[in-house]
Amino acid sequence: SRSQLVFRHVSASSTMGDSWDYTIQEWLVDEGNCFAGGMAQEADGAFYAAAPVDGEAGWGFIYSDPHEQQITKEDGDGTEPLQINEAAALLSVATTGSAPKGGLWLAKTKYTVTQRDMAMESGDYTFKYAFGTKPKGGVHIIKTTNQIVCGFYSEEKGQNAGNAKKAVLAFAEYLMSIGY
Repeated sequence: SRSQLVFRHVSASSTMGDSWDYTIQEWLVDEGNCFAGGMAQEADGAFYAAAPVDGEAGWGFIYSDPHEQQITKEDGDGTEPLQINEAAALLSVATTGSAPKGGLWLAKTKYTVTQRDMAMESGDYTFKYAFGTKPKGGVHIIKTTNQIVCGFYSEEKGQNAGNAKKAVLAFAEYLMSIGY
């Protein structure tokens, strides 16, 4: 069963990282609701686990080193270069529901935060939730006790926002149930 498999992955290694890659794979990717997923710690917003696991493909879908992007100036007149730190932006969205100047970028893709609920209830738990959209896809972001979970979906891969959200919420409830 899912819970036995997850327990095996979690107990097989007391370290963060690789074992969580498989847990994310199972909860978010294998059932087809998300094409990628990641986990970051609340401390810094930096991803430490990603799926899909094969060939470390998940990392390419969710992560980029800090990079410069052309951002529309505040007065709306043209653009200006801005250094983007994706981990800091994710942390801001996960904890406040709002993106910092420059917006939410994940894997050099810009997402627009269109929904937020800083006290979303699901099952026995209360989370911080945000939803970022891009053309034909998006990312559900949930902050649990001390983790940030992201599930990415793509309409072009036959996925939709509702099923992806259900999967990410179920995974977040599981994490809360084990103290994460």
